[in-house]
Amino acid sequence: MASTHFSGIPAGGWRTFLALWASQSVSQIGSYVAWFALNVYVVQTLYPQPDQKAPLALALGALAIGSTLVTVLLAPVAGSVVDRVNRQRVMLTCDVLAGLLTLGLFALMLGVVIPFPLLLAFVLVTQALSLFHEAALESSYVMIVPEAQLTRANGMMQTTRQFSNLLAPGLATLLIGLPALLGQGSWLASLRSGVPFALLIDGLSFLLAAAVLARLAIPSPPPAEHHGSAAANLKADTRLGWTYLLRRPPLLHLLILAAALNFATAAIPVYQTLLTTFTLEADRAARGLGFASALAIIQTATSAGMVLGGLAISAWGGLKRRRVLGILLPALLCGVGIVLMGLSRDVALTAFAFALTVFVMPITNAHSAGIWQAQVPRELQGRVFAVRRVVGRFTVPLGMAFVTALSTALPPGPVIAVLGLLVIVICAVQLLNPVVQRVEDREYVEALAAARGG
Repeated sequence: MASTHFSGIPAGGWRTFLALWASQSVSQIGSYVAWFALNVYVVQTLYPQPDQKAPLALALGALAIGSTLVTVLLAPVAGSVVDRVNRQRVMLTCDVLAGLLTLGLFALMLGVVIPFPLLLAFVLVTQALSLFHEAALESSYVMIVPEAQLTRANGMMQTTRQFSNLLAPGLATLLIGLPALLGQGSWLASLRSGVPFALLIDGLSFLLAAAVLARLAIPSPPPAEHHGSAAANLKADTRLGWTYLLRRPPLLHLLILAAALNFATAAIPVYQTLLTTFTLEADRAARGLGFASALAIIQTATSAGMVLGGLAISAWGGLKRRRVLGILLPALLCGVGIVLMGLSRDVALTAFAFALTVFVMPITNAHSAGIWQAQVPRELQGRVFAVRRVVGRFTVPLGMAFVTALSTALPPGPVIAVLGLLVIVICAVQLLNPVVQRVEDREYVEALAAARGG
């Protein structure tokens, strides 16, 4: 399959990206706030009684697993759609629909207690819209951002995610406590919770993002070929995405590395709890720290590492040549951090290990996304990135299940250290792999593809 890389970037493309990034960042913060608030709603409103621990655990698990499954199962559909429909229109439609649905749930929640099945349906539908939006957004960078700025652009989006994760609990807590803050004289004091106001902020942020998006000029590549029906399109598009990657070993190796990283880092919140509970018990006692205090230290260090990593790659802009080293070397440090957190028996050292591990993740992710966006032709990115998304995210629940299962029978520290060692070995192998080192050489990559059938 010949590459048809489009070289024309519209005038003012970087300014267009900045407007898109700013508006979508506001929307993303709103979504993180709403997600935190909905979990609080499940705990405090739907299942508040001590004898409801079992249904509460099932409900929280259903929300988390359902969100992941939607992403994995619908990724091929989203990729097929964004390669056939104007990508700006896809993003605009998703923002408007998500905003209206969220505002509708806000209004409903003001008057009644939302039953869990309806809440789950809301989460699944909005997660599906988020997936389609993400597929269209990720494949639009290359239409407006110069190739030299792709790593910086992806780093800025990584920073937004980290800030959203950091700000969401505090903002959501403030909104949830709004009825109590306004006092008994207000009609708001009669509400069971201030969770609806987190949804209000989220819904308005979606509509704000849509209003900004509607005023931007974001071109789309020529639409993909139709094969007669939606089912035929999906089948052909999924086959194309897999074939494209299987015929290009450098990209396939990068995908395997990303899947391994996700497998090893997916359960970081679980690592924090397990290590604080068991591995660090003696050091906690020696320092006079309770479980909650030690966990707070580790979580704060992790959040700080995430934010600093995002800021670092955004300010730096990443490597301009041999960007593959911007993936492999930080990923190697990530593996070192995981081994260190697994072997450490010291609270301070463990906190440092978590901070190091997550600090390098935005750097790795930004360089990786930049390479993929530069190498895959614009008209194929929806379908190829769909396969990338399925493989990369499928390992997330597997990693969580692996750590959880083994930690029931083994000490968590050695289990985590082995996962870090796995990352180190894979990174070391890829650093010595001449095929991976030439992943940015388009002529070489396409020659490999031609030798394998197109």
